[in-house]
Amino acid sequence: MTQSQADDLTNSIKRFGLVDPIIVNNHPERKMIVIGGHMRLKIAKSLGFDTVPVVFVNLDEKQEKELNLRLNRNLGEWDYDLLANFDPDLLKDVGWSDEELKVVFNLDLEEDPKEKEVDENLETEKECPSCGYKWS
Repeated sequence: MTQSQADDLTNSIKRFGLVDPIIVNNHPERKMIVIGGHMRLKIAKSLGFDTVPVVFVNLDEKQEKELNLRLNRNLGEWDYDLLANFDPDLLKDVGWSDEELKVVFNLDLEEDPKEKEVDENLETEKECPSCGYKWS
């Protein structure tokens, strides 16, 4: 999110409150993981909100990742370096086109995304720079 977008969202939340709930996982092994609304939550905290509207879902980790992708597919902006850690087939299933996958994986369209070489020395755990959410 750019600073301008963050300012716009902050102004909207100040004016109207949080009218779009935060989506949080309530699965026993994934309790309280924010799936959707990371930036709204971050801004609400910075504005001193004590409570926010929440929709709880009960999803395993695989479903959680898929929902996060689907929620952000049409509305979010992407860190392509982080996105490249996802399975290309899942991204296609969520709705990414071959052209978009070319950007994500830095591929020629004829190249199979599954054949992208992976550096085995890379860290397996990733962290969202906005909210600190960690995944592997």
